[in-house]
This record gives sequence, structure tokens and C-alpha cells, in this order.
Amino acid sequence: MKKKRTISISHPQLVRFRNALREVISTAELVEEERLLDEENGLDHIYSETDGKQVKELLDKQDKLATAWNKSLCVCSLCGSRTSNMTFNPYMEEWFCVDCYEKNQEFYKTEARNGQIWNSENYTRTPSTEWWP
Repeated sequence: MKKKRTISISHPQLVRFRNALREVISTAELVEEERLLDEENGLDHIYSETDGKQVKELLDKQDKLATAWNKSLCVCSLCGSRTSNMTFNPYMEEWFCVDCYEKNQEFYKTEARNGQIWNSENYTRTPSTEWWP
């Protein structure tokens, strides 16, 4: 998607259905993650070259699964909410609950447009307008 999109459901029965569906998807993701971990634990990481390759493949699968889950519509990328209406952020290509999205938008409006961002080295504000139009 190339545009911001908000999916809001207000009908109580549809909200229950959405939340139940998200729970089913979450459970399936957890079961698959546990299966991959069990398969990885059954391999000998250190001594066998073929097992080492299989471990790398399993770790890649785990990483892809985690990335797919974190970028899905089922969970907010910031707070982890699974029961909220979601908004898609096209710049980050992630879904956020409406509350987190609005808080981020407020931050960008007040801080970034003033040319202030957080400097991670010493946690002070430094002027920067390179990344904001």
C-alpha cells in the first residue's frame, strides 16, 4: 500500500470476530515458532556441518516469521495491541493501533517540523532538517 489506511470496526459482533481471528492467527504463529525452536534444539549446532546449515535455515525461517508477524495487521508495532483498530503507516510499512499512530503523528508535527530530533549518543536534542520536508 502506498497510502495511509485506517481499518476501523465499530459493530460489537464484528469486533469480537476480528479479535477472535487475530487470536487464531497469533496462536498459529506461536505454534510454528515453537516447532521451529524444537527442531533447532534437536540439531547439533557445533559439531556437524550439515546441522549447522540446517540451523541457519531454521534461524532464517524464524526471522521471516517474526518479521511477518510484526508487520501484520494483527498486532500494533509499538504497543503490541491485538484488539484495536489499526492504521497503516506507508513510510514504515507497518500497522499501528490508532492511538499509537496519533501519538507518533503528534511527535512528528511538534518535534520534527521544528528541526529537533533525538540524538542517540547523548540523548540531547540536535537540530536536523535533513530527513523532514
